[in-house]
This record gives sequence, C-alpha cells and structure tokens, in this order.
Amino acid sequence: MIITTYQKIVYGLVILGIVVMVTIPDMVIELTTEFFHLVFELIFEVADVIFESVETLLDNVVEHLLHTELHDTQIIVYYMIVSLLAYPIYRLARVVLEFLFRLFVLIPIKYADYKTQWLLLRQDISYYWQKLAFISKLKWVLIATGILYLASFLVM
Repeated sequence: MIITTYQKIVYGLVILGIVVMVTIPDMVIELTTEFFHLVFELIFEVADVIFESVETLLDNVVEHLLHTELHDTQIIVYYMIVSLLAYPIYRLARVVLEFLFRLFVLIPIKYADYKTQWLLLRQDISYYWQKLAFISKLKWVLIATGILYLASFLVM
C-alpha cells in the first residue's frame, strides 16, 4: 500500500494531536472551551445587533407610515415581531414533536431487537462454554482473573 504525501501529513497531525492530548489534556480542554465560548459569544452578539437593527428599522417605518407616538410604535413593532416569529417556532415545534413521537415508537422495537440479540449471544456463549474442555475452561478463568487483578492496579 502506497501512502501519499497528504496521507502522511494527516497521519502525522493525528499522531501529534494524540501526543498533545495525552501530555497536556487540561490545556487542550481549556483552549477548546475558550474557542467555543468565543464562537458562541460572537454569534449571539451578531444576532443581537441584527435584531436591534431590524427592530429600529421597523420602528422608523411604522412611525413614519402610521404617524404614531413612541409607545404605540413600540407596541405595534412588538406584535409584528411576535407574529413573524410565531410561525417558524410553530413549525419547529411540530418537527420536534414528530421526531420525539417517532423516537418513542422506535425505542420499544429497538429494545426488543437488542434483547433478542443478547439472549442469542448468551445462548451461544453458554453453548461454547459447555463444549470446552476442562483445561480450556481453566485457561479462560485464569486469564480473566489475571486481567481483573492487573486492572485493579489501574483503579487504585
């Protein structure tokens, strides 16, 4: 198998990323959370500026077209914004509820499938264990005990 230069670069970066993550995980996690904090902060700030601009534009348009006072203009603009946002929120709620309904219908079906697969796996393991010779069973028990003994040092 011939590895191209780009694949070597990608593999090298992956190995470098793994080494960095293993050696300084606290710094990697902190930089990642700070980056996402910055991104979300910028997204929300831009959304707020756009919303305020649209609201000010609507205020001016309503005030000039209908010749209303400040309080009446703010009430009209408020109900315009609520009316404009109500339909997308309604559609989103319908999509989310449909997704949840499908999920709640699928959960018992998937559970029954996994339960059946688990029972078949248990039967296969039981059949395999019954057909093993005593020496092989002893090997399996000693291997499992040794692994659990060694793993106990990782926990303590």
